[in-house]
Order: sequence, then structure tokens, then C-alpha cells
Amino acid sequence: MDVRSAKQDDIDACARVLARAFQDDPGTVTFEPDPDQRALILPHFFRAFVAASLSEDADIVVAGDPMVGVASWFGPERHGPSPDAMGGHGFGDVLERAGPEATARLLATIGELERQHELLTDGRHLRLEFFGVVPDQQRSGIGTALMEHGHRRADELVIPCYLETFTQPNVRYYERRGWKVVAEYPVADGVPVYGMIR
Repeated sequence: MDVRSAKQDDIDACARVLARAFQDDPGTVTFEPDPDQRALILPHFFRAFVAASLSEDADIVVAGDPMVGVASWFGPERHGPSPDAMGGHGFGDVLERAGPEATARLLATIGELERQHELLTDGRHLRLEFFGVVPDQQRSGIGTALMEHGHRRADELVIPCYLETFTQPNVRYYERRGWKVVAEYPVADGVPVYGMIR
């Protein structure tokens, strides 16, 4: 599977892929439990994220034509889009769509993820932020190709990689590719998150 860098013209397609991949992820269910509302919000959330990330030169890579997989790699210095970039690319509109309760849950979860990221990493590293393949194309090698892109870059720089995931099946997936759990911590009402390093 060929992997290429995302371009500005790919923003909407990236958002659609990530929204499909994360529709039933515990991390998104945490901030919006209603599946219909979640399906409405996630494309806008991921559009803001991808647009903000590309505006700050994130290493977003995609696979498939039409696109079926996306991985967003950050680092070694910056490890996610800045608040200013997110705000400039529609994140405020996303929060307005989500409403005050979902916004409070989302911001609390993001805050804890970022706090743990700071605690669990030391020095230069790459961060695999959002990484998803559309459900009907999973287990076909697409995710591995997207992940290996970041692994190669980290190996060239001789630095580790970091990610968070919300499910045990994902933990096992990453472990088979050289990652190790370094922490388990709760967000929201006790939803477990696994911090992993390669």
C-alpha cells in the first residue's frame, strides 16, 4: 500500500476517514455518548484538527485512492496543533455544535491526555496522534504501512515514539509492532487510557 503526505486538498477526505474510524472509539464516545450526534460532530472536529495540523507542518500521511487511512505524526519538537491553529481552523464552531456538556467532557479529556503526555515523555520524540483506517479496510495492512512511515523517521532520528489508545485490542495491535504500555490512567468517568512508547 502506497503512503503519501497529505495536501491541503486532502483535508475533507482525511476528516471523513478519521470520523468513520473513530465513530465507536471509547475516546470519542466519552465526550459524546449519542451516536447520531457523534456522527455529526466528528467530521467537523477532524476537519479542524487536520487543517490546523497541516498549517503547522505536521507529518500527516494517507493511504488509498480513494483514501482509506490517515496517520498524523508530530515531532520531534511540536506534538500537536497549537490552540491558535485549532481556533483559526474552526475548533470554536465544533465546540458550539457539541454544546456545553460535551465541550466540558472533551476539554477535560484533552487536558488529561496532554498532562499525561508531558509526564510520560522526556526529550525529543514523535507522537502518533490520530491514526485510523475505515472499518471495512482494517486488518489489510494499511495501518501498518502508515505506522511504518513514522517508525522509519523515528529510527532515522534515533528517538522514541509515543501514543495514547483507549482499547485493549489496540494495545495488542501496537505491541505486535514494538510498542509497550508505560502507563494506564482514567479519563472522564473512569474510561481507561493506555500510554505507549516505542
